[in-house]
Amino acid sequence: MKKMLTMLLCASLALALAGCGGDKIPDGTYTAELSDAAAEANHGWKDFLTVTYKDGKAVEIDFDATDADGNRKTEWATPENYPMDPQPSEWMPQLEKNIAATANPDKVAAVAGATMGSNNAKELYRAVIEKAKAGDTTTAVVDLAQ
Repeated sequence: MKKMLTMLLCASLALALAGCGGDKIPDGTYTAELSDAAAEANHGWKDFLTVTYKDGKAVEIDFDATDADGNRKTEWATPENYPMDPQPSEWMPQLEKNIAATANPDKVAAVAGATMGSNNAKELYRAVIEKAKAGDTTTAVVDLAQ
């Protein structure tokens, strides 16, 4: 009888744990972007992060920014019109790799010389994960304006 009760309890526990499903993210594409006020504080650039999940894993990550004309920062910025070093075409793809390396926004490695962009990426990633865990594919708007 004890053995049967133990097996029954183990089976119940296994079913309960399986029912929780853990933190697996449903397949889909999830996006977060800066609010208009945050974009204004970011010299008019609206950072965004889009992550596509398949089988609970991030399979595609797009971190970039757009201006009011729809230009992508990684394509528009050149040393002539964007005198920062490193250029967005270097540090934004690096942040994508850093995001892909962890499921924890607090552990996304910052890129030297792109502190504000690195911080924005972490906050956008936090919002993406929150939306993704809920299976909510609407765009999260993140207000980081100071």
